[in-house]
Amino acid sequence: MKTIRNHPYVSLLLFTLVLYLAGNQLLAVTDTAESNYALTAKEMVLSGNWISPQIYGRFWYDKPIFYYWELALSFTLFGFNEMAARLPAALLGSASVLFTYWFARRTYGEKTGWLAAIILASSVECWILSKAVITDSTLFLFMSAAIAFFYLGYAENRTYYFLCYVSAALAVLTKGPIGILLPGLACFLFLLYKKDLKEMMHVHLLSGLLLFTLIAGAWYGTMCYLHGNDFLLNFIGVHNVLRATVSEHPSHNKWYFYLIVYFAGFAPWSFFIPFSLYKRWKEKKLDLRSAHDATQLLLIYGFVVFLFFQLVATKYTTYTFPALFSFSIITALLYKKQDFRIEKAGLACGLVYTVLAVTVAPSIMLNHSGKEIGEALAHMDTTHKTIAFLDDYRTSAVFYSGKTIYRAEPEDKIASMKPGGLSWNAKNVMPFISEEKLLKDPNVLLITRNHSTSPFLVTYNEAEKADRISIPGQYTLWVR
Repeated sequence: MKTIRNHPYVSLLLFTLVLYLAGNQLLAVTDTAESNYALTAKEMVLSGNWISPQIYGRFWYDKPIFYYWELALSFTLFGFNEMAARLPAALLGSASVLFTYWFARRTYGEKTGWLAAIILASSVECWILSKAVITDSTLFLFMSAAIAFFYLGYAENRTYYFLCYVSAALAVLTKGPIGILLPGLACFLFLLYKKDLKEMMHVHLLSGLLLFTLIAGAWYGTMCYLHGNDFLLNFIGVHNVLRATVSEHPSHNKWYFYLIVYFAGFAPWSFFIPFSLYKRWKEKKLDLRSAHDATQLLLIYGFVVFLFFQLVATKYTTYTFPALFSFSIITALLYKKQDFRIEKAGLACGLVYTVLAVTVAPSIMLNHSGKEIGEALAHMDTTHKTIAFLDDYRTSAVFYSGKTIYRAEPEDKIASMKPGGLSWNAKNVMPFISEEKLLKDPNVLLITRNHSTSPFLVTYNEAEKADRISIPGQYTLWVR
């Protein structure tokens, strides 16, 4: 253990890389979120267009460009496979743990930094998102860096403020406006709480915003120039304004949604903070005013993240993940006298996660993926064949097969389902084909779920008997 503590960066890097890379080659790309990112990056590589994200051969404005660049670079170097798809999240997750160690050590001391890194690395949500094909581990690093560098600019050297602007710009290139809105709001509220708004005169506001604009604005400006109102309507209108005002998943709209996310995502450490804070409150030792300036900022940042997404209409389990930067450090501060127990618990979590990654997770991921049908199609000669999904559409099947797959729907429904205006139809960018047209086409590969009870399948077989091909997993191919 002494050797490990004497080389903290190497030890943490090895621990996180093993934790976040283990079993990744066994984890199928899932629908719907992972497959959208993977297919977009794949098309970016194949088309050679690294500026305008596209999916199914059409431009796609769901997220900014930075994470697509990470994925596309990984695919270019290592091919279109699961390990390459999950590599960026693993590397950025490891970088986040190392950054948390660096900042907490610099601010509070070596022990706090070490424990904060272990706590973050071994939390459930950090482990999952550091293996996932989504933007969140990248966003976590850049938003955490924005907060950390603001504090260092405030407490040590104002030159760090420039790194705060750079980090916020990269966060905006990863996810959008929240990359600067949430860190910026937290920092402003911190100065307001400290009654030190005069510091706003020293945060290099003009030059910092110019630097921010040069970094983030280069891509956004290019997209506005190339795609104009279409980009603004979809990216700003649908994926930011609409997401904030109209719930995409109304069933998630419960006041306790993010409380559940906190306890599940920050497990096993999530149960430590409430008990410890309550204990200190009972002992009258809980006084924010006497806390370290960095602790005050971290608390405000965590509160801002949670409150903001509580107010936003659309709720996702990953939205509050950036707050774990604060929670990890605060937990380390509360329990730094129990460092040996924290180390043992973190190692135990790592072992459990690794076993789960190679035993339980592969079958769960495969059940949420179209990998099996995609790989089957990849090995079939589908020349002059129309391939269509009758049941729930799987973008991952397109990623694995490399072939055009249509979404079959009744002709009178298709017009109302296609993208257009401020609606969630913006996500329906896959190619559609009418069921009526499929009935007239003699060369069709129809994909259905096993034991499908769709009335159209009966009509399809009555029109012309199709051969049934059983595919391992959840799907059946009907060929005629």
